[in-house]
Amino acid sequence: MDIHDGKLVKFWTDIWHPIGRLIEIVGDRGRLKLGITTSACIADVLVENEWRFRRTRDTTVQNMIVKVQELGVVLETNVQDEVLWKRKDDEYGREFSAAATWEQIRCKRPVVVWSKLIWFAQGVPRYAFITWLAVKDRLSTGSKMPAWGQVQCCVFCGEPDETRNHLFFACPYSYTLWLQVIGTLLRPPPSPDWNDIVARIMARSVRSLQSILLRLAFQVSIYYLWKERNERRHGQPAKPVAQSAKFIEKTIRQRIMSTKYYEKQKLKGLMQCWFSARQP
Repeated sequence: MDIHDGKLVKFWTDIWHPIGRLIEIVGDRGRLKLGITTSACIADVLVENEWRFRRTRDTTVQNMIVKVQELGVVLETNVQDEVLWKRKDDEYGREFSAAATWEQIRCKRPVVVWSKLIWFAQGVPRYAFITWLAVKDRLSTGSKMPAWGQVQCCVFCGEPDETRNHLFFACPYSYTLWLQVIGTLLRPPPSPDWNDIVARIMARSVRSLQSILLRLAFQVSIYYLWKERNERRHGQPAKPVAQSAKFIEKTIRQRIMSTKYYEKQKLKGLMQCWFSARQP
């Protein structure tokens, strides 16, 4: 809800609006100092058009009381108090909306240019999360290990400096795997440079079938490359490129089937597009 006290929603918002919400000014302890219970209604605080607050030595609360007492508020006796949920800054409703509540409490920041590379309807959350970490360069690659007193090279090719850009996809193993997975989706074939690959994927229309498949292939490849890298570090048998590529392709096909592309106009031909890119 907008505040802690359900019966005081309009009280907290409308009455305190000129100076801000009480709960943000004095906090829950300030509510206790004022003598306002969680079950109180407006009539318990404003009696005969006079504010009834408990005396306190807290100067912050005292200053707020002075400002509140300056407000000319008259209660409408024929209107019943009710609990309302805040939707927007000046909009309230009787029904709870998780989406509206999230919009109220979340920290909003400018949309980054690569957002569509990570979050799209056909994506898978666990793949998107690892890709997000990769885009932010937050994966614990070998280049970050010296800060923790460790030294790790690339388990695929032995490169001493295992950076994000090396692992995706400058490493011969990962680059060969990437080319096998995308087939002819990118023509001419992309360079092994991370920034170039991201730029070429983002340059395509996000609504095109090729763009959907490229973003999906990008995320699944990063996820399983990172998984293969960690498994090798923990002594698991190494998978050759062909085996890893086959597993990634199967995962992508399963995801395409789960979207029920054949029932959606904008996704019709998605599987055919994928198979056509697999032709030698």
